[in-house]
Amino acid sequence: MFRLSLKMTLARKGRLLLTSLAIILGTSFLSGTTIFSDTINSTFDRLFTDVFRDVDAYVRSTDSVDTGFGEQRAPAAVSALETILKVKGVSSAVGDMQSYARVIDKDGKPLGEDQGPPTFGGIASASSAGLWSVEDGRFPVGPKEMMIDGETAKKGKFEIGDTVRVNALSGTREFSLVGIASYGDVSSPGGATFALFDQPTASEFLLKPGFVDAILIQGDGTLSDEELTKAIDAALPTDAKLETLTGAEITEETTSQIKTVLGFFTTFLTAFSYIALGIGCFVIYNVFSITAAQRQRESALLRAIGASRRQITVSLLVEALIVGVLGSVIGFVAGIGLSRALSALLNAIGLEIPTKGLTINTNAIVQTVLIGTVITILSAILPALRSGRVPPLAAMRDTALDTVIRLTRRVAIGLVLIVAGSVALVASINGADVAILGLGVLGVFAGVLVIGPALSKPIAVLLGKPVVALRGVTGAMSQQNTARNPKRTARTAAPVLIGVALVTAFTALAASVKNEIRESIGNSFRGDYALSVNSRGFGGIPISTTDQIGQLNEVAQATGVGFIAAKVGNESPFVLVFNPKTADGLYDLAMVEGTQKGLSKDEILVESDKALDKNLTVGSSVQVTLVDGRSMQLTVAGTYTDAYGNYAVSRELFEGSATPLFDSFIYIKAAEGVSDESAQTAISAISADLGIGKLESRDEYIDTQAAQVDQFLALIYGLLFLSVIIAIVGIIITLLLSVFERRHEIGLLRAVGMTRSQVRTMVRWESVITSLFGAATGVVLGILTGIVIVMSLNDSGFSAFTLPITNTIIILVGAFVIGVIAAVFPAWRATRTEIISAIASA
Repeated sequence: MFRLSLKMTLARKGRLLLTSLAIILGTSFLSGTTIFSDTINSTFDRLFTDVFRDVDAYVRSTDSVDTGFGEQRAPAAVSALETILKVKGVSSAVGDMQSYARVIDKDGKPLGEDQGPPTFGGIASASSAGLWSVEDGRFPVGPKEMMIDGETAKKGKFEIGDTVRVNALSGTREFSLVGIASYGDVSSPGGATFALFDQPTASEFLLKPGFVDAILIQGDGTLSDEELTKAIDAALPTDAKLETLTGAEITEETTSQIKTVLGFFTTFLTAFSYIALGIGCFVIYNVFSITAAQRQRESALLRAIGASRRQITVSLLVEALIVGVLGSVIGFVAGIGLSRALSALLNAIGLEIPTKGLTINTNAIVQTVLIGTVITILSAILPALRSGRVPPLAAMRDTALDTVIRLTRRVAIGLVLIVAGSVALVASINGADVAILGLGVLGVFAGVLVIGPALSKPIAVLLGKPVVALRGVTGAMSQQNTARNPKRTARTAAPVLIGVALVTAFTALAASVKNEIRESIGNSFRGDYALSVNSRGFGGIPISTTDQIGQLNEVAQATGVGFIAAKVGNESPFVLVFNPKTADGLYDLAMVEGTQKGLSKDEILVESDKALDKNLTVGSSVQVTLVDGRSMQLTVAGTYTDAYGNYAVSRELFEGSATPLFDSFIYIKAAEGVSDESAQTAISAISADLGIGKLESRDEYIDTQAAQVDQFLALIYGLLFLSVIIAIVGIIITLLLSVFERRHEIGLLRAVGMTRSQVRTMVRWESVITSLFGAATGVVLGILTGIVIVMSLNDSGFSAFTLPITNTIIILVGAFVIGVIAAVFPAWRATRTEIISAIASA
């Protein structure tokens, strides 16, 4: 039976190819993501092991705030260097820094994109404990000299001896370029831009005089790293708030932080690869249902000559095993190319991964082949069992029938799943954990898929009515053929349903977020212009620039808004920072209680829902801890709605702090009687000279902020495109089954005068009706899912659901196009049916 299964599998190469294609597409995405993740991990393991190879100990501040994407730590006093250098076992020590700095190229444009890697400023030292080495030139000495990394030099076309302008916390300055640096064996880690100075210059220009981010230490070899760490800790004053790590510990921590950040991306990709595999399950199930139907007579003949039900079932499962292994292996090989494409994509947007080649681990191969094979076999179990139940008398028929069973039990199970999922969704709307939301969505999706066959016939008939009116008898046949087997129609439409539902849900969520952004900014920002940077919590516009713009004759008022990490109570959010002295009438929070006017450094504003959740009222006391370790009790002066962030404080709170403070936006009101052209020219003269920010009118700025959501949506669409391809493959296979089942019928129709064009039209409209059934159901399900998600996020500031009507219409039109494309090959096959042999097959 095994040899027979193998021969029958190889005898139908077209079906083998189509079946394998669904597995190949799904597993290639999975293997590509796995290989990409392994490559990133090994790359940064190697990079930071090389960079920190001469670092035996690492001293840093104990004060920090966890931002959710890693810790933001307070700076350390450089004065600790004197104490550290006196410790027995220490050979050398040097300060280290990674602060914000932006290099301006020779054309006056800033290097590095707002959406790309960060732009750092740091310390370059000849000390053996330093992280940077000289690629060309020498290390900088004094307040007028600097180095840059090799990649930045290449992009900016800088050569040693050039004058380079740099923007940082203290403003903008010009330096003489004396060297090109490398970081380990790469010119620029992760594509970031580095402006490097000696320690005194870096501290004064990038941070605060007398402070660095950390201190790197090299031992003389007389003590182990652990012994050296303990000796340094013992020597440091207890009130210095410093801690010492070994070189191995800081290497592991740094690598782990990079992996965590990039892990969000790889986890995101992995989730969509499993979605593609899930959609592929429906296609595989369809294919093996085709196999069972096409081999009905063969199975019956085998039963008639003595084969048992078990042998027939195992025969089809052997075929599934072959297809699963073959498709998974090819998918893994295709995934190697996909992983290279992912690296190229990151490089294209500026996130350079300094790889030395791909890392292909054994577990990646085993995981891909195992998951692909198991999914294939599981998808084939029901068709295989159905094939084993074929009676021997079926050998007298030469018809491929995909049977339809009673739907009562299926409807009951589907309704139970929908009700259970709905209960979970209601619970999530009322504040239940996000996991409950996920289970609720999964339950409703599963229920709709189970109940699909009961829905497919009436919906197919309804969707087919315009086709009947348009194409007459041919359209009527398409309508009835689609409704003839509701189970097959439903499972064919299932991949389209899932893909469309996800696309619709994300589209609706994005539309709601964009509308929320527009309303939030529109209600608070009442000026004429906005100067903004997309700093993503790192760097931004120096507050001195905000003050400089506010002093222009063409400007009546300018105020800056920024965000900074802080610990508020037991939370570590990004806190909104503004200047209440300049914000009034230009940037107004939607106050529920109290007022933002006159907000002092001892007061804080709290978002109204957050205040309710934390049981805070006007006059309540809140403990706030800044990154530099300063802790204070602030009084709640008011509550607000519709703004970024759950907490807002005055800029005065950070006076005298070593924590760098930047503005993310500057809102500007032109002076009375000043034309738009004059105001923009005056403001641009400052921003363009500094290479800082993007100046826009109020409406342009609101549009730009809302449009950032489109970038995320485009990524979702791109990831779901693979699922659309798998859905098209599924429709093609099902239409081929339909053509095979009805070859006698098609032969008779051709014999009585139906033209080949009419046959193509009939098959094409069957495909369109099936695709539209999946799309229509998916759109409804996606909209409902979007509504639930928005309502469940009400505590996060979402107030209303927005239905994207235009995008919904585009999705339905796209489903129509998918139906037309999927029908091309099956329709062509139908027209090639031999009339005499088809009639004789009855």
